[in-house]
Amino acid sequence: MTSQTVSRAFRNAPDISEETREKVLRVAAELNYVMNGTASSLRGGNSRFIVVVYDNLVNIYFSVMIDYLQQSLWRRGYSILMLSVAEAKLDGAAYEFAVSHNAAGIISFLEPVPRIGEMIDTFSIPVLLIGRRTELMQVDYIRTDDEEGGRIAARRLFSLGCKKVAYLTVPLEISCAYDRFSGFREEAVRLGMESPLAQDAYAAPAAELLKWLAESGVEGLFCFNDMIAYNALYTMEREKLPRLKVVGYDCVTREVHIPYELYSVGSDKCALAERAAEIVVGRIEGTDEPRFAEVVGVEGWI
Repeated sequence: MTSQTVSRAFRNAPDISEETREKVLRVAAELNYVMNGTASSLRGGNSRFIVVVYDNLVNIYFSVMIDYLQQSLWRRGYSILMLSVAEAKLDGAAYEFAVSHNAAGIISFLEPVPRIGEMIDTFSIPVLLIGRRTELMQVDYIRTDDEEGGRIAARRLFSLGCKKVAYLTVPLEISCAYDRFSGFREEAVRLGMESPLAQDAYAAPAAELLKWLAESGVEGLFCFNDMIAYNALYTMEREKLPRLKVVGYDCVTREVHIPYELYSVGSDKCALAERAAEIVVGRIEGTDEPRFAEVVGVEGWI
């Protein structure tokens, strides 16, 4: 029995009889044989690995999304390689990592630098950006409606009686951070609130920042993500600071139970991951669809 026959039997190839396949699997079980997927994929020209790039190991949102992505990709015959990077960008080094590991594709939570477009043209490893947007035409993306998310946050704080609000954020150069603030500011002003402040959540110790915001008359906070929001709630309680109203983003308590009540804005993460897997696998396997640039709806949740 040749190695090609064994390989075709494991892959359930149509040119292998059921009798031969059963014989191969029976012998393999007796010998505790496990197929070398890496070698097989190298021969077939598709590694069946997808590199997932992110930048914050303690962000619960990434953990939840990567788990959903892994499940969705596994059902399609793909596995993931997780790559945590120091910079909040998908740069050339990360793409080179994918090339060196014979990756079939990349899913990135981080916006690509301009060079990535050229690297895709050269190496043909497709990139899907998830949760953010990009102007690079070689890169597909799927994201939540961040502008509407900001508007929902403003309406929530307004309904709680807030007249002066602030946005605790990561750098606004990140597209989703800017878009959330844009929608938040637009809706706050429309509702008659003061134009909100945008403050870097990590520019100063949380206690100092929250104390300063309260002393400035801020009554409500919209936070870029739930991790920032939960840190604000924890800090206000620990330091006995004025309790500002807080809205988060990502709705992580749908998957992780946290003993702080938090109104948060987000989308169906399982459905988002499923669609992301569908897009990237389709691109890997040769879809001739034009560039994907999809926006999914959001809602408030507590």
